[in-house]
Amino acid sequence: MKNKQYDAIVIGGGISGILSTLALSKEGKKVLVIEKNDIIGGNCRTYEIDGYHLDTGPHVITNLIDGPLVELIKKYFTVVPRFSSINTYYVRDNKKLQEFPLTLLQLACFNILPKKERLIMSAAMIDAVANSSLNKNVLQKSIYEYMKKYNPSEKTNRLIDALSYFLSGKSMKETPTWRMLGGSGYINENDQNKKGHLKKFIKFAKHNYSSQGYPLGGIQSITDCAINSIPKNNATFHLNEKVIKLITKNNTVTGVQTDKNIYHSNLVIYSGFMKNLSDLTDILDKKYKSKLSKLKQTKSLTLWLGLKKKLPETSYIGSEMFFNTDTPYWAVPVSNFDNHLSPKNKQLIGFTTVIEDKNIEKRIKELKNSIFKAIPTIENQIEFEHTQITIPEKAAVTIGVDFPSPKSPIKNLYLVGTDTDMRSMGITRASYSVIKALKFMKDDKII
Repeated sequence: MKNKQYDAIVIGGGISGILSTLALSKEGKKVLVIEKNDIIGGNCRTYEIDGYHLDTGPHVITNLIDGPLVELIKKYFTVVPRFSSINTYYVRDNKKLQEFPLTLLQLACFNILPKKERLIMSAAMIDAVANSSLNKNVLQKSIYEYMKKYNPSEKTNRLIDALSYFLSGKSMKETPTWRMLGGSGYINENDQNKKGHLKKFIKFAKHNYSSQGYPLGGIQSITDCAINSIPKNNATFHLNEKVIKLITKNNTVTGVQTDKNIYHSNLVIYSGFMKNLSDLTDILDKKYKSKLSKLKQTKSLTLWLGLKKKLPETSYIGSEMFFNTDTPYWAVPVSNFDNHLSPKNKQLIGFTTVIEDKNIEKRIKELKNSIFKAIPTIENQIEFEHTQITIPEKAAVTIGVDFPSPKSPIKNLYLVGTDTDMRSMGITRASYSVIKALKFMKDDKII
């Protein structure tokens, strides 16, 4: 085996690992990235089939005005991705679209729900935002428990349940109430327990998703821009190589062992699944191992449909949710943002739902039934289909679960990824974790 020394080793070549590699390389470190698969990017990849450019799951990037990804872009990217505004989130029902109700006025006009249910939702929203400043413990209970006192109808529960799945990966019985408020933008997840409820209530009158967007060229463009921003010769990528052990001495990481080599470094960043971290070392205590073992995951099914032409029903700029079914979906017509993602004059739409059983073929059939129920005209326009099974977040935000800090119990081992920070989702959450890990490294005088 070869013994090589690096300034830093990054385990995992997903977007969290790539962003960490970029930042460390710009801080002057010589970085080794070890990825077990034959390609880097993880869920932040785009690939082409039959002229259609498919993201690994539908994506919308949040907080593009002053969020964590923008902070990393401004500080470290020399090649900068471009974004198209997401514009509007819609709810589809009875073959029509309505804007998702972000304000009390929009909710009052949201006739997908009966008037009584809209009043219930308004009362629950106001109460929850008030509690975000006054009684934070109330928001730790599940959305299901929080809503029980309002006695919502089955249809309202379907809407809330679908939102819970798309915001946290789990049902309203497992999703904490604060996650719904944070994911919907009513509270700042950076300071959800602080005062400032007046600003929160103002959002009931004026609120939008102007800071959300879709990356032109597909989600791969973010990965490509990050990699192309790494200073020449400051990063080495080893693919098809699996880390099997963390090398430690006196509770300090000193390197890693893979199925091919041994590498030495006084700084290791782990971006794999945190629930698997215990497999790489035997020096973690039982309490920490138990914490990691409680992390929950969710699998998602994405069905990409290529259409012969753009349909009037799906010609909007934005995304949609269809909830009034046993198989709700979230859909993004990506070629509406960037027409280069589909062949000329055609359309590409990604439909995604949560998988809770192992019968994939059954779930694909159920998802198709939901799509055809919501948009009957789409069935005869389909010329291309492609399915993906992914884990969109490395851990779901659920009640009673505490994500590990980016600063691990092992000295000089730092953790990044969507299972080390509960704020937001996807690339935004990954970016939060990287920024927090970098702060710990600076505090520890590692960088």
